Amino acid sequence: MIRNLLNPGFRVAASATLFLMKGLLVPLFLSLPFVAQSTAPFTLHQPIQIDGANYQAIITKPETPGKHPAVFLIGGLGCYSLDDLKPDDPFFQLLSGLTQRGYVTMRVDKNGEGKSEGPRCDSPQSDLQHAVKRSLAGLNALATSDYVNRDNMFILAHSIGPLEGVLVAQKFPVRGFIAAETIGHSWFEYQLQNARQQLLIVGKPYDDIDRTVRIIERCQHRFFVEKQTPAQILKTSPECKDAVNTFGVSYTYLQQIADLDPAVEWKKVDVAVLVTYGTSDPATWAEESHYLADMINSFHPGRASYLELSRMGHGLDLVPSKRAWLENIRKQEHGPFDQEFLKQVADWLDKNLAAAKH
Repeated sequence: MIRNLLNPGFRVAASATLFLMKGLLVPLFLSLPFVAQSTAPFTLHQPIQIDGANYQAIITKPETPGKHPAVFLIGGLGCYSLDDLKPDDPFFQLLSGLTQRGYVTMRVDKNGEGKSEGPRCDSPQSDLQHAVKRSLAGLNALATSDYVNRDNMFILAHSIGPLEGVLVAQKFPVRGFIAAETIGHSWFEYQLQNARQQLLIVGKPYDDIDRTVRIIERCQHRFFVEKQTPAQILKTSPECKDAVNTFGVSYTYLQQIADLDPAVEWKKVDVAVLVTYGTSDPATWAEESHYLADMINSFHPGRASYLELSRMGHGLDLVPSKRAWLENIRKQEHGPFDQEFLKQVADWLDKNLAAAKH
């Protein structure tokens, strides 16, 4: 079984086949030692209007007065709510740590999830363009808050999130962008390579891998290139069931993701970018992240930095290997949150804030 790890991480169903995780995120402040806390940060809920519907924005903010830098979170693939996070959820620890360090954070629940209205998350209307509109509405609301410094706002996107985030950053200028555990090649290319990589990780024979990848290529060509719906494909090709799994989101969203040319889109965004990769992440690999950083620097020299974290999995959790991470997900478990990720991202954010003052 292949898992497309740009999906909802620990909450993904064990039966998903190419699973790309929900996306986790994070930013921070100064290089002071981080002390984990179990209490929730000061949290606000704010309704945001999109096409006449109310969407739920969840904000964490420091209790100190004045205007603060801010980080807007874009999660990964899947239909889920980011409200009411549990204390052991990596997002909870990231956002709590970020807020402790002086940052306001915001995430907006997807349409039809949590208290957000709008079209059902898995409906054809819930496509990539709708997701971009949702993030833009959140950023614009955040920018007008009296406790946010509009000139010091960052996007932190995880997993599939940067493919949405790069479109958002073209319409809403930000100070910087964190692309965590993501890809640099097109979605179709990535899907085929991810399938091969994960089958190798779990020890499948090479001839079985070749046969599986050929099936995936045929099925996904119909899905991504010919724009057939999963239902149309499965009528004649039941063997395509796993290859056209949409992981709970709309087929229109994934088809639009597949239409993106990442290099074309990243060329339009001239901001500082931090690309992170954890060595225990089986959803992507170092070459993908290096490719993304090199691509950005080819257009905007010196703007992208690459950060590699030992033993970090796709969920920003510590695990001994890629295979161990896949086994954890199968059991719906995860390792402890990687505090080093928090520290490194904090240093990067602070560095960019300091540079902006000169």
